[in-house]
Amino acid sequence: MFEFSYPWVYLLIILPFVINRLPLYYISKRAALRISFKEDIDAATEEKSSVAGISRASHFQKGMMWILFLLVLTALAKPMYIGEPLSKEVSQREVLVSVDLSGSMSTKDFKDKNGTSIDRLEAVKIVLGNFFKQRKGEKIGLILFGNAAFVQAPFTQDLNALEHLLSELSVGMAGPQTAIGDSIGLAVKMFQESNVTDRMLIVMSDGDDTGSKVPPLTAAKLAAKHDVSIFTVAMGDPKNAGEHPLDTETLKEISEMTGGKFYYAWNSDELADIYTQIDKLKPKEVKEITHRPKFDLFSYPLMLALFILLGYGLVLFVQSRREMV
Repeated sequence: MFEFSYPWVYLLIILPFVINRLPLYYISKRAALRISFKEDIDAATEEKSSVAGISRASHFQKGMMWILFLLVLTALAKPMYIGEPLSKEVSQREVLVSVDLSGSMSTKDFKDKNGTSIDRLEAVKIVLGNFFKQRKGEKIGLILFGNAAFVQAPFTQDLNALEHLLSELSVGMAGPQTAIGDSIGLAVKMFQESNVTDRMLIVMSDGDDTGSKVPPLTAAKLAAKHDVSIFTVAMGDPKNAGEHPLDTETLKEISEMTGGKFYYAWNSDELADIYTQIDKLKPKEVKEITHRPKFDLFSYPLMLALFILLGYGLVLFVQSRREMV
Protein backbone atom coordinates (compact mmCIF):
# COMPACT_ATOMS: atom_id res chain seq x y z
CA MET A 1 0.00 0.00 0.00
CA PHE A 2 0.98 3.65 -0.45
CA GLU A 3 1.50 6.12 2.35
CA PHE A 4 2.75 9.67 2.82
CA SER A 5 5.21 10.45 5.61
CA TYR A 6 4.21 14.13 5.72
CA PRO A 7 0.65 14.43 4.35
CA TRP A 8 0.23 17.85 6.00
CA VAL A 9 2.49 19.28 3.28
CA TYR A 10 -0.58 19.35 1.02
CA LEU A 11 -1.91 22.21 3.16
CA LEU A 12 0.54 24.37 1.20
CA ILE A 13 -1.75 24.01 -1.80
CA ILE A 14 -3.47 27.22 -0.67
CA LEU A 15 -0.18 29.12 -0.96
CA PRO A 16 -0.74 30.32 -4.58
CA PHE A 17 -4.17 31.68 -3.64
CA VAL A 18 -2.68 33.56 -0.68
CA ILE A 19 0.06 35.05 -2.87
CA ASN A 20 -2.59 35.98 -5.43
CA ARG A 21 -4.18 38.25 -2.83
CA LEU A 22 -1.02 40.09 -1.83
CA PRO A 23 -0.60 43.81 -2.73
CA LEU A 24 2.20 42.92 -5.13
CA TYR A 25 -0.38 41.38 -7.40
CA TYR A 26 -2.11 44.73 -7.87
CA ILE A 27 1.18 46.56 -8.29
CA SER A 28 2.03 44.26 -11.18
CA LYS A 29 -1.08 45.42 -13.03
CA ARG A 30 0.09 49.05 -13.20
CA ALA A 31 1.50 50.30 -16.44
CA ALA A 32 5.25 50.08 -16.55
CA LEU A 33 5.51 52.56 -19.44
CA ARG A 34 3.51 55.79 -19.76
CA ILE A 35 2.98 57.00 -23.37
CA SER A 36 2.41 60.73 -23.81
CA PHE A 37 0.22 60.31 -26.91
CA LYS A 38 -1.87 57.49 -25.46
CA GLU A 39 -5.02 59.63 -25.59
CA ASP A 40 -4.51 60.29 -29.33
CA ILE A 41 -4.26 56.55 -29.99
CA ASP A 42 -7.44 55.92 -28.01
CA ALA A 43 -9.29 58.64 -29.96
CA ALA A 44 -8.11 57.33 -33.33
CA THR A 45 -9.06 53.71 -32.60
CA GLU A 46 -12.13 54.63 -30.60
CA GLU A 47 -10.92 52.07 -28.05
CA LYS A 48 -9.29 52.43 -24.70
CA SER A 49 -5.91 50.76 -24.81
CA SER A 50 -4.34 49.08 -21.81
CA VAL A 51 -0.60 49.08 -21.34
CA ALA A 52 0.81 46.76 -18.69
CA GLY A 53 4.34 46.07 -17.62
CA ILE A 54 3.81 42.35 -17.00
CA SER A 55 2.24 40.05 -19.57
CA ARG A 56 -0.36 37.63 -18.34
CA ALA A 57 0.35 33.89 -18.38
CA SER A 58 -1.66 31.74 -20.77
CA HIS A 59 -4.02 29.03 -19.54
CA PHE A 60 -1.48 26.42 -20.65
CA GLN A 61 1.29 28.06 -18.63
CA LYS A 62 -0.92 28.35 -15.58
CA GLY A 63 -1.92 24.70 -15.86
CA MET A 64 1.70 23.62 -16.22
CA MET A 65 2.76 25.65 -13.19
CA TRP A 66 0.01 24.02 -11.15
CA ILE A 67 1.17 20.58 -12.23
CA LEU A 68 4.77 21.40 -11.27
CA PHE A 69 3.62 22.80 -7.93
CA LEU A 70 1.58 19.67 -7.15
CA LEU A 71 4.48 17.40 -8.12
CA VAL A 72 6.84 19.28 -5.80
CA LEU A 73 4.29 19.07 -2.98
CA THR A 74 3.94 15.34 -3.59
CA ALA A 75 7.72 14.90 -3.35
CA LEU A 76 7.83 16.94 -0.13
CA ALA A 77 5.04 14.78 1.34
CA LYS A 78 7.48 11.84 0.88
CA PRO A 79 5.33 9.09 -0.64
CA MET A 80 6.38 5.52 0.03
CA TYR A 81 5.28 2.02 -0.82
CA ILE A 82 4.86 -0.31 2.15
CA GLY A 83 5.33 -3.98 1.29
CA GLU A 84 3.71 -7.05 2.75
CA PRO A 85 4.60 -7.93 6.36
CA LEU A 86 7.71 -10.10 6.71
CA SER A 87 7.99 -12.24 9.84
CA LYS A 88 11.20 -13.55 11.34
CA GLU A 89 11.69 -15.76 14.35
CA VAL A 90 14.45 -14.58 16.67
CA SER A 91 15.71 -16.95 19.35
CA GLN A 92 15.57 -15.65 22.90
CA ARG A 93 18.14 -18.19 24.05
CA GLU A 94 21.92 -18.15 23.90
CA VAL A 95 23.93 -21.31 24.43
CA LEU A 96 27.54 -21.59 25.53
CA VAL A 97 29.39 -24.89 25.38
CA SER A 98 32.51 -25.21 27.53
CA VAL A 99 34.83 -28.09 26.58
CA ASP A 100 37.63 -29.61 28.66
CA LEU A 101 40.88 -30.02 26.65
CA SER A 102 43.03 -31.49 29.43
CA GLY A 103 45.30 -34.44 28.71
CA SER A 104 42.81 -37.06 29.94
CA MET A 105 40.47 -36.19 27.05
CA SER A 106 42.76 -38.28 24.85
CA THR A 107 41.60 -41.48 26.61
CA LYS A 108 40.06 -43.85 24.05
CA ASP A 109 37.06 -45.24 25.90
CA PHE A 110 34.34 -44.09 23.45
CA LYS A 111 33.23 -45.69 20.19
CA ASP A 112 31.89 -44.10 17.00
CA LYS A 113 28.85 -45.38 15.04
CA ASN A 114 31.04 -48.00 13.35
CA GLY A 115 32.27 -49.37 16.67
CA THR A 116 35.77 -47.95 16.28
CA SER A 117 37.44 -46.76 19.47
CA ILE A 118 37.84 -42.98 19.63
CA ASP A 119 39.08 -40.63 22.32
CA ARG A 120 36.77 -38.51 24.44
CA LEU A 121 37.48 -35.28 22.58
CA GLU A 122 36.67 -36.89 19.23
CA ALA A 123 33.35 -38.08 20.68
CA VAL A 124 32.64 -34.53 21.86
CA LYS A 125 33.37 -33.17 18.36
CA ILE A 126 30.94 -35.61 16.74
CA VAL A 127 28.12 -34.99 19.20
CA LEU A 128 28.60 -31.21 19.28
CA GLY A 129 28.73 -31.10 15.48
CA ASN A 130 25.27 -32.70 15.33
CA PHE A 131 24.05 -30.48 18.16
CA PHE A 132 25.14 -27.32 16.35
CA LYS A 133 23.34 -28.38 13.16
CA GLN A 134 20.05 -28.47 15.08
CA ARG A 135 20.56 -25.00 16.58
CA LYS A 136 19.53 -23.01 13.51
CA GLY A 137 18.49 -19.51 14.53
CA GLU A 138 20.16 -19.68 17.94
CA LYS A 139 23.31 -17.91 19.02
CA ILE A 140 25.98 -20.34 20.18
CA GLY A 141 29.41 -19.74 21.66
CA LEU A 142 32.30 -22.07 22.40
CA ILE A 143 34.66 -21.92 25.39
CA LEU A 144 37.73 -24.12 25.86
CA PHE A 145 39.55 -24.69 29.11
CA GLY A 146 42.76 -26.31 30.33
CA ASN A 147 45.27 -24.31 32.36
CA ALA A 148 42.96 -21.35 31.71
CA ALA A 149 39.70 -20.67 29.92
CA PHE A 150 39.44 -18.81 26.63
CA VAL A 151 36.80 -18.08 24.00
CA GLN A 152 37.11 -20.20 20.89
CA ALA A 153 33.97 -18.73 19.30
CA PRO A 154 31.86 -15.77 20.53
CA PHE A 155 28.07 -15.94 20.20
CA THR A 156 27.26 -16.53 16.56
CA GLN A 157 24.59 -17.96 14.27
CA ASP A 158 27.20 -19.01 11.72
CA LEU A 159 27.01 -22.77 12.23
CA ASN A 160 29.57 -23.48 9.51
CA ALA A 161 32.15 -21.35 11.30
CA LEU A 162 31.39 -23.14 14.57
CA GLU A 163 31.87 -26.55 13.00
CA HIS A 164 35.17 -25.43 11.49
CA LEU A 165 36.45 -24.14 14.84
CA LEU A 166 35.25 -27.33 16.50
CA SER A 167 37.21 -29.48 14.07
CA GLU A 168 40.44 -27.66 14.99
CA LEU A 169 40.30 -28.65 18.67
CA SER A 170 43.07 -30.86 19.98
CA VAL A 171 43.91 -32.32 23.38
CA GLY A 172 46.27 -30.18 25.43
CA MET A 173 46.00 -27.04 23.28
CA ALA A 174 44.82 -25.15 26.39
CA GLY A 175 47.26 -26.85 28.76
CA PRO A 176 47.17 -30.08 30.83
CA GLN A 177 45.17 -28.79 33.80
CA THR A 178 41.38 -28.39 34.25
CA ALA A 179 40.08 -24.88 35.00
CA ILE A 180 36.34 -25.58 35.33
CA GLY A 181 35.69 -22.61 37.63
CA ASP A 182 37.43 -20.15 35.31
CA SER A 183 35.42 -21.41 32.34
CA ILE A 184 32.16 -20.77 34.23
CA GLY A 185 33.36 -17.28 35.21
CA LEU A 186 34.24 -16.50 31.59
CA ALA A 187 30.82 -17.72 30.47
CA VAL A 188 29.06 -15.44 32.97
CA LYS A 189 31.04 -12.49 31.63
CA MET A 190 29.97 -13.31 28.07
CA PHE A 191 26.31 -13.59 29.09
CA GLN A 192 26.48 -10.23 30.87
CA GLU A 193 27.16 -8.59 27.51
CA SER A 194 23.98 -10.06 25.98
CA ASN A 195 20.33 -9.09 26.49
CA VAL A 196 18.61 -12.47 26.21
CA THR A 197 16.60 -13.90 29.09
CA ASP A 198 17.37 -17.60 28.50
CA ARG A 199 21.04 -18.31 29.20
CA MET A 200 22.33 -21.85 29.05
CA LEU A 201 25.86 -23.14 29.70
CA ILE A 202 26.92 -26.74 29.01
CA VAL A 203 30.14 -27.76 30.76
CA MET A 204 31.84 -30.95 29.54
CA SER A 205 34.69 -32.38 31.61
CA ASP A 206 36.30 -35.71 32.51
CA GLY A 207 38.24 -34.61 35.60
CA ASP A 208 38.21 -32.32 38.61
CA ASP A 209 39.18 -28.66 38.87
CA THR A 210 42.97 -28.39 39.18
CA GLY A 211 43.88 -24.91 37.97
CA SER A 212 41.09 -22.36 38.41
CA LYS A 213 41.66 -18.98 40.00
CA VAL A 214 37.95 -18.95 40.81
CA PRO A 215 36.65 -22.06 42.66
CA PRO A 216 33.91 -23.87 40.68
CA LEU A 217 31.22 -23.42 43.35
CA THR A 218 32.00 -19.71 43.70
CA ALA A 219 31.68 -19.35 39.94
CA ALA A 220 28.40 -21.30 40.08
CA LYS A 221 26.98 -18.86 42.65
CA LEU A 222 27.88 -16.00 40.32
CA ALA A 223 26.20 -17.81 37.43
CA ALA A 224 23.02 -18.34 39.47
CA LYS A 225 22.98 -14.63 40.32
CA HIS A 226 22.99 -13.79 36.61
CA ASP A 227 20.31 -16.38 35.70
CA VAL A 228 22.68 -18.74 33.88
CA SER A 229 21.54 -22.37 33.90
CA ILE A 230 24.48 -24.78 33.89
CA PHE A 231 24.19 -28.33 32.57
CA THR A 232 27.23 -30.37 33.54
CA VAL A 233 28.33 -33.45 31.61
CA ALA A 234 30.81 -35.87 33.21
CA MET A 235 32.55 -37.97 30.57
CA GLY A 236 34.19 -41.38 30.57
CA ASP A 237 34.78 -44.20 33.01
CA PRO A 238 35.93 -42.81 36.38
CA LYS A 239 38.26 -45.82 36.72
CA ASN A 240 40.22 -44.47 33.74
CA ALA A 241 40.24 -40.87 34.92
CA GLY A 242 44.00 -40.80 35.38
CA GLU A 243 45.86 -38.81 37.99
CA HIS A 244 42.87 -36.58 38.80
CA PRO A 245 39.66 -38.63 39.22
CA LEU A 246 36.33 -37.31 37.99
CA ASP A 247 34.72 -35.01 40.56
CA THR A 248 31.06 -35.80 39.95
CA GLU A 249 29.93 -34.31 43.26
CA THR A 250 31.15 -30.83 42.35
CA LEU A 251 29.61 -31.07 38.88
CA LYS A 252 26.28 -32.13 40.41
CA GLU A 253 26.36 -29.25 42.88
CA ILE A 254 27.12 -26.75 40.13
CA SER A 255 24.07 -27.84 38.14
CA GLU A 256 21.80 -27.87 41.19
CA MET A 257 22.86 -24.37 42.26
CA THR A 258 22.02 -22.90 38.85
CA GLY A 259 18.81 -24.75 37.98
CA GLY A 260 20.46 -27.03 35.46
CA LYS A 261 21.05 -30.77 35.51
CA PHE A 262 23.95 -33.21 35.84
CA TYR A 263 24.57 -35.98 33.28
CA TYR A 264 26.98 -38.86 33.08
CA ALA A 265 28.17 -40.02 29.65
CA TRP A 266 29.88 -43.41 29.52
CA ASN A 267 29.83 -43.73 25.73
CA SER A 268 28.97 -41.87 22.51
CA ASP A 269 25.30 -42.92 22.50
CA GLU A 270 24.76 -41.64 26.03
CA LEU A 271 26.54 -38.41 25.17
CA ALA A 272 24.27 -37.86 22.16
CA ASP A 273 21.19 -38.69 24.23
CA ILE A 274 22.19 -36.10 26.83
CA TYR A 275 21.86 -33.28 24.31
CA THR A 276 18.42 -34.55 23.31
CA GLN A 277 17.35 -34.48 26.97
CA ILE A 278 18.73 -30.97 27.43
CA ASP A 279 16.71 -29.84 24.43
CA LYS A 280 13.52 -31.21 26.01
CA LEU A 281 14.22 -29.62 29.38
CA LYS A 282 15.07 -26.24 27.86
CA PRO A 283 13.06 -25.85 24.64
CA LYS A 284 14.03 -23.00 22.37
CA GLU A 285 12.18 -19.76 23.00
CA VAL A 286 11.54 -17.62 19.95
CA LYS A 287 10.20 -14.13 19.46
CA GLU A 288 8.46 -13.31 16.21
CA ILE A 289 9.46 -9.96 14.75
CA THR A 290 7.30 -8.51 11.99
CA HIS A 291 8.70 -5.97 9.59
CA ARG A 292 7.08 -4.20 6.65
CA PRO A 293 9.66 -3.03 4.10
CA LYS A 294 9.33 0.59 3.01
CA PHE A 295 10.42 2.00 -0.35
CA ASP A 296 10.71 5.78 -0.80
CA LEU A 297 9.04 7.14 -3.96
CA PHE A 298 9.62 10.90 -3.57
CA SER A 299 12.24 10.92 -6.33
CA TYR A 300 9.67 10.00 -9.02
CA PRO A 301 7.43 13.13 -8.78
CA LEU A 302 10.58 15.23 -8.35
CA MET A 303 12.16 13.83 -11.52
CA LEU A 304 8.89 14.22 -13.43
CA ALA A 305 8.68 17.88 -12.40
CA LEU A 306 12.29 18.42 -13.47
CA PHE A 307 11.70 16.81 -16.88
CA ILE A 308 8.59 18.93 -17.47
CA LEU A 309 10.47 22.09 -16.51
CA LEU A 310 13.44 21.24 -18.72
CA GLY A 311 11.14 20.30 -21.59
CA TYR A 312 9.22 23.54 -21.39
CA GLY A 313 12.45 25.53 -21.14
CA LEU A 314 13.71 23.79 -24.28
CA VAL A 315 10.50 24.66 -26.15
CA LEU A 316 10.80 28.34 -25.17
CA PHE A 317 14.45 28.37 -26.26
CA VAL A 318 13.61 26.92 -29.69
CA GLN A 319 10.75 29.42 -30.16
CA SER A 320 12.97 32.37 -29.26
CA ARG A 321 15.62 31.20 -31.71
CA ARG A 322 13.04 30.98 -34.49
CA GLU A 323 11.77 34.50 -33.77
CA MET A 324 15.31 35.84 -34.02
CA VAL A 325 15.81 34.32 -37.46
